[in-house]
Amino acid sequence: MPADGYIYEESMNDSELSFLKTKEEKEKRTFFKTVRILLLLSIVPCCLGIIMESIKRSTDSPAMARLREQEDPHVYLYYFFGMIFLLLAVIVGGYIGYRRSLGRLHKDIRLGGKTIENTEISRKQFVNSNNTYHFFLRSTFKLSIEVSKEDYDAYEEGDEINIEYSTFSKVYFGYF
Repeated sequence: MPADGYIYEESMNDSELSFLKTKEEKEKRTFFKTVRILLLLSIVPCCLGIIMESIKRSTDSPAMARLREQEDPHVYLYYFFGMIFLLLAVIVGGYIGYRRSLGRLHKDIRLGGKTIENTEISRKQFVNSNNTYHFFLRSTFKLSIEVSKEDYDAYEEGDEINIEYSTFSKVYFGYF
């Protein structure tokens, strides 16, 4: 058996690849829905501000209009710059969010590789409240995993197991 902490890569099987594709579709829908809502929330207030300012100024007398123009000549420009700033914030945030989640998931699907890490069981624990069995691991990726009762009884603290996960998005597949 390889030394503790040994990591290597191999190709994903069809079920793992299918799981990642399904996960990508769900996350893509959620991501684009969120971006659309944020874009709407950044544009609508600025447009409403411009409309309300226009309505307020439409009832002004000529003397009042000149006074407002002297006091704040670029009021519409401020709304426009505010909207541009908010749009840029949404675009930059969306790009960062994409790179951190969907981009990594897409890269895993495109390359089709997974990481297998050999790690040691540091502690075993039975959780009485929901009747589940857990191994705590000495892994850089996963601190604990839920296991079957048979595996819980078969393995001891200090034994080595292998865990599988997608290389870039770090989606856990299982253990053996």
